[in-house]
Amino acid sequence: MEQVTRTLDRQAVRALAEGNTAELRQFAQAGGNVYQKSLEQSDKVRAHAAQLSDEDAAAFLNMYAEELDACTNKTLDDTRAIQQNAENMGQIVGGVIAAIVIIIFLAIVFK
Repeated sequence: MEQVTRTLDRQAVRALAEGNTAELRQFAQAGGNVYQKSLEQSDKVRAHAAQLSDEDAAAFLNMYAEELDACTNKTLDDTRAIQQNAENMGQIVGGVIAAIVIIIFLAIVFK
């Protein structure tokens, strides 16, 4: 197999990682088996790396792992923000309900 020497482009590797992450997310939302889809994606990434020199393949795989890690961290940050927003809304709703109960109680007591 012919090996190709290339200059690695972080933007291209990032786009690949983000695309694979988005594909997995959509696949999961559609009820697909994300574990199998992830294995298929890994096979494609390894097939691409196999076309590179050993040094470039190692650099590519390391860069891809870094970008996947960044995608994972972004997803975790987004999830935390959604959870915090839900907690805040829960506290607001709880406060409104408590205020309504107090108003009703006071209306009954001072009737």
